[in-house]
Amino acid sequence: MLTTIRGARTILAALGRRRQFSTASRRIHAPSTAELCTALDAQASYAAVTGRSVISVSGADASTFLQGMQCNDMVQTSDGGMFTGFLAPQGRMVADAFVYTVADGFLVEVDERVSGRVLKALQFYRLRAKVNICDMSAEHAVWSVWGPDTPSASATGAAAGAEDRRAPLMGQRLVMPVDHRPSLPAQFEERSDDEAKMRRILKGVAEGADDFVPGVSVPLECNLDYMGGVHFNKGCYVGQELTIRTHHRGIVRKRLLPLLLGPMTSPVCADLDASLIGPNTDSHVVCMRADDAPRPRRPQAPGRIGSIAGNAALALLRLDDVAAYEKGEVSFKAVAADGSRISAVPWVPSWWPQ
Repeated sequence: MLTTIRGARTILAALGRRRQFSTASRRIHAPSTAELCTALDAQASYAAVTGRSVISVSGADASTFLQGMQCNDMVQTSDGGMFTGFLAPQGRMVADAFVYTVADGFLVEVDERVSGRVLKALQFYRLRAKVNICDMSAEHAVWSVWGPDTPSASATGAAAGAEDRRAPLMGQRLVMPVDHRPSLPAQFEERSDDEAKMRRILKGVAEGADDFVPGVSVPLECNLDYMGGVHFNKGCYVGQELTIRTHHRGIVRKRLLPLLLGPMTSPVCADLDASLIGPNTDSHVVCMRADDAPRPRRPQAPGRIGSIAGNAALALLRLDDVAAYEKGEVSFKAVAADGSRISAVPWVPSWWPQ
């Protein structure tokens, strides 16, 4: 049975052995991926989320100010917090974020690699608003808690927290004092950051600058809408025009999808060379015909690889290519930085809207 996230590689290997391919369809069978996600969600677990910064926004105008700075509705913070995004004026991503309610205002959690950009934007647009903005990263740490009987944020001793609604059963997202750990029932086991990251990727949840590339990524292509990070009726905010126009046109040709990478002789592999595959390399995903010949088409940008843990990754793929893949008409290959090719098996997360 699939019983522990500590055996993630064993789980992936088992999943690979159980996949059944045919000339008619190359899609991972839904029961296999559902079984994997169920196993990952079933263990009472918690993990530190590394590489995150926390910014404090307080003052009389804090809520109104943040309402115009990010793309979700501040009403959503009434039960502790919400997921959202900060955009550049041109509509591209600056950062994905969590906004938490605290006694004197709000805490904004972002990837530490883009915290400087977010701070600069907040300070630039502050003008005469009665708000105080400061970096509190040295005083806080971020944790994720999931599994059966996950307590509310208030019961863990957190300084702030909220339900993580980006996908079903993601659990609770907590901001703790930097020298504290969540207060949890005895059955909760601590997991490594890599294990938590693999779970997130296999659920198809994007996070951080590897997935939301600053100044490049389009919010809806990164599934910000599917993860509940955009409110389309809230009114004006920085970067609104591109997001609203894309939404009302109803045309999103690419999205981030989870995939498994492995040698062409094996459905999965235990390890990949991080210097050859990943967001900070020249690696990418290409679509091939079923006979491995390049698919004839007008020139298109290759699929960008985002978060990666083990041999699980997120990649920006064209949805028409994914539809052709499910029909057995094409295959996907990840091209490593050294030019070698690795088989790639994508799937559509079950929680996506139909």
